[in-house]
Amino acid sequence: MIAHDVQDLLDSLAMAVGRGMAVDDPEGRVVAHSVHHGEVDQVRAQAILSRSVPAEVEVWQETHGVATTREPVRIPANPALGMAARLCVPLLHRGRRVGSLWVIEGGGPLSSEEEARTVRDAAAIAALLDGGGSSHTLRRLLNGEITVRRAAGILGEGPLRVLAVRVPAGRGDAVRGDGSRGDAVRGDLARGDGPRGDAVRDDGAGGDAVPGDGSRGGAVPGEPGGLAGVVGDELSRMRRPPAFAVVDRHAVLLLNGGEDASALGESLAARAGGLVGVSAVHPGLGSLRQAYGEAVAAARAAAAEPALGPVARWPELGVYRLLADPTAYSLGSLREHPALAVTLETYLDHGGDAQETARLLHLHRTSLYYRLARIEELTGRSLKDGTQRLELHLALKLARWNAV
Repeated sequence: MIAHDVQDLLDSLAMAVGRGMAVDDPEGRVVAHSVHHGEVDQVRAQAILSRSVPAEVEVWQETHGVATTREPVRIPANPALGMAARLCVPLLHRGRRVGSLWVIEGGGPLSSEEEARTVRDAAAIAALLDGGGSSHTLRRLLNGEITVRRAAGILGEGPLRVLAVRVPAGRGDAVRGDGSRGDAVRGDLARGDGPRGDAVRDDGAGGDAVPGDGSRGGAVPGEPGGLAGVVGDELSRMRRPPAFAVVDRHAVLLLNGGEDASALGESLAARAGGLVGVSAVHPGLGSLRQAYGEAVAAARAAAAEPALGPVARWPELGVYRLLADPTAYSLGSLREHPALAVTLETYLDHGGDAQETARLLHLHRTSLYYRLARIEELTGRSLKDGTQRLELHLALKLARWNAV
């Protein structure tokens, strides 16, 4: 088992360098610790007993950059906390942080040879552990159970998009791999299938990261467990796979490593026999939940409107953006031209009848056509396209609705 392999490797390393060691998961929980070598301080003893690190110790560690470091970092002793000096080695695998290796250095720092051995073995431990840490963190961040700062050390930082693969209707319920229902994911999203959803279900067992060899890829794609296998098998082919989890009948992928969202979406849609939604680009993890809602809504729009799929992009959904989120489309610069807004609403209210619009607004037909051309220029929408006219018309009515 992986846990036994981690323990064996940790014990071998601790014996080789003669220091006490422990491995934490991304949330700071102790997942393995060595037999005692050298100094045993109060913090280590307490962590072993409780399987967690006290909050005040965690604060001290994070003060020295532990949460975000990509390189080994030394934490000075803190006698007030009963804590000896430590070396923290981030456990990184395929660019993702999956935990931390802690080495007690109360008797003095490791030699350069010992530190090199520790870093080398840490990489092996990280590879063993990389089977769900990033998935768990992604789900917890969507839940609001972990801070963005803490999650950034595991999921990475910078601009992101979210990609959601939708399970085809009738090809499996939103169930776990063992057939049980998923628990609700908490949130202030207005619906699980839109960017402002209320609770969405978390199909936790199906959403854990799968082995890099895609060993779960033989499952039925229409079931969430099978969907996780299909996605995991596809991601195993990538040099740096993104984090993903299965949430409410969707495989949710965090794309923040320069991935080609369109190419990946098309590949996943073909392999899973499903539909894919892609969010707009967002500045960072602080807007992850909004990006998640956009991606899920885009996948739903692709199911409702085949012309949008198999890969639908939030910025290109047109009227479906407004159906998913009534605040998603503002009239933009048209708001700065009230006369044009009135012209457009009158024109659309009367079914695009130019003669009747001109009569009601006391305009010459030439003036009306000039205004309509200007409206197309400002909105980037064509009044000859029925769906784009519907989008503009609905946006105008929503502006009235939201104003009262």
